[in-house]
Amino acid sequence: MKLNRIHQFKLPTAALGADINPAGDALLASCFDGVYRVNPAEGQPTKIGEHESYASGVAWIDDQQYVTSGYDGQIFWWHSDKKDPIRKIQAHDFWSWDLARSPDRKWLASCTGQYLAGSYKYEPAGEVEPSIKIYDVADGQLHAELSLQPSVHTVSFSPDSQKLCAANLMGEVKVWDVATKQELATWKTDDFTSWGIIKSHCYIGGIHASVFHPSGDRVIVAGMGPMRDPMAGNGKQRWQEYAWQEQPSRKVKETKSDQAGEGLMEALAVHPNGRWFAMGGRLRGGNWNVAIFDLESGDLLTSAKTGYRITDATFIEATGQLLLVGTQGQPSKLNRSGEFSDFGRVEVYDFSESDDS
Repeated sequence: MKLNRIHQFKLPTAALGADINPAGDALLASCFDGVYRVNPAEGQPTKIGEHESYASGVAWIDDQQYVTSGYDGQIFWWHSDKKDPIRKIQAHDFWSWDLARSPDRKWLASCTGQYLAGSYKYEPAGEVEPSIKIYDVADGQLHAELSLQPSVHTVSFSPDSQKLCAANLMGEVKVWDVATKQELATWKTDDFTSWGIIKSHCYIGGIHASVFHPSGDRVIVAGMGPMRDPMAGNGKQRWQEYAWQEQPSRKVKETKSDQAGEGLMEALAVHPNGRWFAMGGRLRGGNWNVAIFDLESGDLLTSAKTGYRITDATFIEATGQLLLVGTQGQPSKLNRSGEFSDFGRVEVYDFSESDDS
């Protein structure tokens, strides 16, 4: 198997989230300066909305409606033929780190949380607000408030839309029943979190992405393996898969030691064929910052070095192509035109398969 880049273009600012319609011709990207829409094959983005701070998440509801979240803690509902949001909700007092829409398009989940020192030892303080909230897509009504030690960086729905997973800085993972709000599973892994003993006395790292296995009975989480000096950012590119329904939840498999380098992994996506998944993020050391893995064996099938930090990844339903968004640095000086250079990135990859892939 080989990844072949077929489209690439820039956005004015860093993209933190993305969603694309099933046909693959309408990409929404949530960026530092707002929300953009573009056909990936054409690469001419148009700005269609803003938040009061960075736009951190975006999701299509249907062909005409979409939702966005931001570091202003708000969730906006939009209609493509209207300039302003048709609904605004102050979901959090702090940032919305991640936004997820259920596959049946009935629910939205957003997570938040600020890492504040709980004492002079710098262990994280408890919640000052519920870390996870679930809203009804149709009317914006609050359905559930769920608790997890902040900060919580990822939320994801199961394929049947009936379960929600969330994970935090400390490597804690929980699964809830969406309808009943009942906590179904909770476990903790120390493989993603580091205590800074050299340059900073705090916890750094954590789980930054999660996704359910197509079967629904397993969860994959991703981040960066622990390290002695977290400020170096040289932890292992790591994913782990858990059988969450077992008591206790059991780690099934993880990144194989000879198939990964160093860097924070921030994006996970399962291919429509249910056989592969993608993981991407920031490269610190090694040969790749995006890779495709076999869901059954966990083997790395193919990889690429993009040259920029990947913040979100998704597969286009109609084509199976891989869509990546991210940022290549952040300019501090104006260019010759008196503007900042574009530093958001979008790429689309196709696959060429060998006979045994």
